[in-house]
Formats: sequence, structure tokens, C-alpha cells
Amino acid sequence: MLARRLTELRRRLDALRQPAPTPGGWRAWTLGRRARNPEDLALPVLTALDRELDRVGVHTAADAQLLRELGVRKGRAGKLAEGLQSRARQALEEMEECVLRVERAWRAGEPPPGALTLLEKAFVQLARAVKVAELFSRPPSPDADDAFEIFVRPQAAWKDRPPTSARMAAAEFFAERARENTGDVVQKRRDLDLAHELLLRLGADHDRERGLALRRQVVEARERARSVPAVRSLDELVRHVRHTARREPQVAYRSLRGLYERALEAGDVELANAARTALEPLLPRRQNLSALVERAERDSLTQWFGETPEQGGGEPAPPRPDELLADLAFSLKPEQLSTFELAAGCARYFDVEDALSEEIVLADTRTARPVPRRVPYPTQTMTFETTGSLHEVHNFVITDPRMLLSDLAANRQLVRAYLEDEPPPRPRKVKRTAVRVYVCDASGSMHGGRARFRDAIVIAELNNLRVKARRGEQFDPLYFSFFNDVPTELARVDTAVEATRQIEKLFRESPAEGQTDITLALMSAFDSIRAAQGRDPYLARATVVLITDGEDRVDLDLIRRTRAPMGALDIALSFISLGEENPDLRMLVKEQRAAGGRAFYHHLSDEEIQWARTEFDTPWRTLLPGDVPATADALEQLAPHLDALEAVAAGRGAPAQVAVDASFDALFPETPSAAPGTEVPSPDVVNRVVDILGALVEAASLAPADRRASESVVLLQHLLSVYGLTPARYLSALSAGGLPVREALDRVRLLCRPFS
Repeated sequence: MLARRLTELRRRLDALRQPAPTPGGWRAWTLGRRARNPEDLALPVLTALDRELDRVGVHTAADAQLLRELGVRKGRAGKLAEGLQSRARQALEEMEECVLRVERAWRAGEPPPGALTLLEKAFVQLARAVKVAELFSRPPSPDADDAFEIFVRPQAAWKDRPPTSARMAAAEFFAERARENTGDVVQKRRDLDLAHELLLRLGADHDRERGLALRRQVVEARERARSVPAVRSLDELVRHVRHTARREPQVAYRSLRGLYERALEAGDVELANAARTALEPLLPRRQNLSALVERAERDSLTQWFGETPEQGGGEPAPPRPDELLADLAFSLKPEQLSTFELAAGCARYFDVEDALSEEIVLADTRTARPVPRRVPYPTQTMTFETTGSLHEVHNFVITDPRMLLSDLAANRQLVRAYLEDEPPPRPRKVKRTAVRVYVCDASGSMHGGRARFRDAIVIAELNNLRVKARRGEQFDPLYFSFFNDVPTELARVDTAVEATRQIEKLFRESPAEGQTDITLALMSAFDSIRAAQGRDPYLARATVVLITDGEDRVDLDLIRRTRAPMGALDIALSFISLGEENPDLRMLVKEQRAAGGRAFYHHLSDEEIQWARTEFDTPWRTLLPGDVPATADALEQLAPHLDALEAVAAGRGAPAQVAVDASFDALFPETPSAAPGTEVPSPDVVNRVVDILGALVEAASLAPADRRASESVVLLQHLLSVYGLTPARYLSALSAGGLPVREALDRVRLLCRPFS
């Protein structure tokens, strides 16, 4: 696939950032043409394709999706996909040949000046071409008006043969049984936890491609099953929905949505259709879905940046630790910002907690009677009790004063008693887990995607601790250290403030230097645990997780001797190997498993841990406004863009610049709004956008009134390419540029759309 070759190309470009190896030894790799002159770095095929996509108007993934929907409606998407795949393949082969020439020059110690900058820019252009081709090659989505149907996933090639490991077969059995289970959520969660545990212990030793695909499915299914209330049957689910629909409608909605998702997994058409019918009255109108999805994405960022600040007057609240993360996120580069998404995935994928010990709390399916309790203040509920004491004299009910002493002596004096309903105590979820000690490789070979993946795992654990501390939940401290040839001191994180500081530090300074010494790092971790045994009881149940690229041998005998005198401290060792396999680490895991311990070894290649995200992957539209639904009439206005894209796919030469009036409101919105996850523009970008809008005002005033809108679109695209600004940055500047940008935008709209 083109995407896989693009990922390999990203890895090779990351490697070129490292110091070149010392020349010497066998020099066969120097044979062949090397990049010496600027002509050797020319990419005419890619440059032409990138220019043609700009002329067509495919600036973002949202634009490509619009043209794809129009092509599907007109029955022209198939030829477009074939042509775009061919053009993207030619550009990719040209890029690979250029990178090969640069690699030869780099290894020979003669890297051409400016080659890496040129290749990075070309990679962004290539990523857009490949992603457009991949997008048009996807199968069309079913029409919402058709009859309800569940589309079966294509069967993988390995489905016809048994796995090489019985553990893999057992994991597939539990995963399949959980997939077919639609009613008993409790059993479904247990089956998924069993499958996840088996896959975690199995690692990637057997049926690598098969295991990775199954593990992704199990991880996603576990997350869905944990997000809905636990019920034992469909009857219990119905009673639970009826019980919670009035008190907690959000809980009822989650239960019905979970039923719909389970029915889709199991392929039960009737049940899925019934659940969908029950959900439809709870869903908003389709024209509001886009805004609600964007709002949900923004709300999901509170998992990282904290809760929404409270509105109200008074003095401003003191700065919170979460503001550090918010400021950090807005100052990161786009490729660094994507590490937040990677960290969220790592939190699910590498679950080293003992999920099998978690207590599952069943959903509340019946109304519990409140427990009345006596209170000292008046309430709506009052009863009478008897007493023989004077401490409640203020509540005495005296019917005959002559009998007061007699009633007190007989313990039958009436008193008023006020009652208040106390809600029944809710069960709490109790979970005991082992403390994790992360030992992270910071050698020079841990660069690029390996370093990002390593940091993302630690960031996910730190954020999990931070969120639990902020919510007031119970949590265990986290320990981690980095090592190369000199290991660092073991850091202990047990507060939200410290977790926030460590997350910010990892983004600012990702360590990567020196050589790898795994044996020394593990021995240092053992010594730290032994030294803290008396003063830190948490380390008595520590699980050491080593994250490394595996480019070092391990002294197994020394590690065995070091672990032996630990006494009651039974330290489990687990490993995440990035890039390179390490047979010594795998041997340690096998020994622990043979002794009855819980450990895992998981290896991920460079291809599996990397994927290129660029500014092309953005929710911005430049062909249609974001609030305009992609109806047939709206897409029909983009027919000139589709015709031009067909010419590009067929290779019939560079088309003329295409622009339609419908794109004016997309590029010059009346009320600019920021898309979720976009980068805050710098002052230089904002000033440049103001300058561009001023030039558009002067140029449009000289054009005929009926062509001002389309001429402004064409001229804007040209000026953005001249100054190296992408449409995403331009639109971000419109939404966050302040008063100068707003005034310049209003002048453009007043001139081109005076009656809008």
C-alpha cells in the first residue's frame, strides 16, 4: 500500500537528522548515484502534482471528501481513484529515489546543503497526494435512506488457517464469544479482559499481523464495554433504561448506544435496527451534528487541559496546574500536538494494570427505597417517639402536666421526631493494581517515532494519575527514569501538580543521547527499589516496564543475581521493544512466565509506530462552508472542481485555476470559528493575513461586481502559495487574529458580498 511506503519514507527522513556514521569498513553502500547538485534533488513529478492539486482546490482532507462524495453521486469515483493512485505512485517512487541518493551522500559524509529541508517540504506535498488517492480508493458509505443493513467486514487471509500458538487461539475464542454476546455485558467484559490479558502476555512472538489486528479490536471493544452500565440480560437492560430515563437520561442513552454497538459487532440486524429506532428520538437534527461533534472533541480535551473555568464575577481565580498544559498545547508544533492523540492510544493499548481483579458494579435496575434518618431540625416528615430523658425537653408533647413525672419515669413521654430521607449508599468500584516503574531508553537511537511513542506511553500514565487526583479518586504513585549509558534517578510522581510538570517537561525536552546500557538501567532500578523499600511501601509491589529499542545485549546472569536477594520484593519485568527485537529481553519474560509470574514482551517495528500527520489532515473546508450540509444541490456547485480533478488523475496537463462562488463563504466566513486541535497562529502569520486581505480589497475593487467573489478566491489561493501559508493556517488566523483581521475581513465581504 502507498500509506505503508509513505510511513517507511518518514522513518528514513527521521534517520537523516541523526549524525552520519563514521566511514569505514565495507563501503558497498556508497556505490550508485549520490546527491551532489541541486539537480539531484529536483522532484518534477511531485511538484507538478502538488501544483495541480492546488489549482483544483484540494487543500484539506475535508475538501477531498466533498469531491469524493460528488464523484460517487455521479459514478465517476472509480476512474478518479485509479488515476490518482497512479499519479501518487509515480510521485512516491520519485521521492524514494531522491531520498536514496541523499542517504548515500549522508553516509559518505557529504550531505548536500539544504537537502533535509527540501525533503521535509516535499514529504508534506507527497503526503497530501497519497492521502487524496487513499481517500478516493475507499468504498462509498451507504445511503442513509436505504434499508438498514450491517456490512460484513472483509475476512483476513489468516482466518482460513489456525494460529501457530494455542494462546492466540484462546484469545480469539474469548474475543469471538464477547463479540457474539449482546445481552450480558458483565460476561462480555470478562471475556474481553481475558482476551486482552492473553494477547498482552503473548506479545508479538506468533502471528504478528494477526495478533496486532486482534489486539486493536479487543482494545476498542473493551473501551466500549467499560463505558456502558453493566447488565446481565436484555430484560435487565430494558428495566434499567426505564428506571434511568427520567432521572439520568444520559445514562439511558449510553445504555441504548452500547446495545446498538454490540448488535453491530454481533451482526444482529433486527436488534441493531431496534436499538437504532430507540436512539433516533434522542439524537439532534442532522444539520446540528457537525457543530455538536466539534464541541464534543473540544470537551474531550478537558481530559488533558482540565475542567472548563467557572463563569462569574469576583476576583480572578489563581492559576491552576492545568493552565500549564493548555499553554503548552498552544505553543507546540502540529507534529508535537499529535502526541496527545498518540498518548491516548497508548493508554488503551499498553494496559499493564491487572484488569482481571477489577470489581464490576452492576447497573441499577430497580428503585431502591430511601432510608429515613432522624434529624435535629424540622422537616416535612414528623413522627412521635417516646423517651425517659430530659435532653429532648424542647420536643416534649405534653397532654397532661400532672402525668409528666410519671411518663418520664415509665419511659413513655411523647416527643416530636423529624425524619429525612437519606439516599441509599452507592457501591464503589475497588481496584488494586501493581505500582508501575517505567525505565525508558534515552539513547541516541531512540529518535523520531520511537522517542514519540516512548514519551506518549509515559505521558498517558502521568495524565491518568493527574485526572484521578483531580477527581479525588484513589491512585497509586508512578515511578519512571530515563537511561542511556548513565541512568537517571528514579522520579516519583504522586500529585496532580507534579504530573503536570513532568508532562510539560517531556514535551519541552525529550531526552535522546548517548549509548544504550539495558543491564545497567535495570540494575539501577532494582537498587532504587531496594533502597526505598523501608520508606516507600508502594515499591513492595512494583512492576518494572522497560521501554527500549533493543539495540543492546543484556547480561542475564547479572540481572538474575541482582533480583535474587530482594526477598519479599517480587519484581515483575515487562518490556516494550520499539524498532529492534531483543532476544535477551524475551528470554527474561519466558523465565518469569515459567515461574508463574505475570510479564509481557511486546515488539513494535518502526513501520507500526509511525504515521505522518500534516496540515492536510484538518477539518477545515475551503470549497464549501463548514455549516453547509453536503447535499446534492450543494455538491453540484463543485462540478468544475471535479472535472479538473479528473484531468489531474488522467495526467492531461495542468488545469487552469478553478474557483466557484460557493467557496467564497468558506474562505471568507462571516463569523470565523476555530476548528478543534488547530494551532494558534503567530503574530507574523496574523500580520501577513491582514496584509493579504488588504491586497484583496484593492484588487477586488477593480474587478467587475459579478466576478469579485470568484476573483478574490483565485487571488487568495495565489497569495497564500506565494507566502507559504496553508489554508488551515489562514483560517486559523481569521478565527484567532483579533480586531485587525476582523476589520480587514469585513471590508472584503462588504466589497464582494454587499447584500449578504
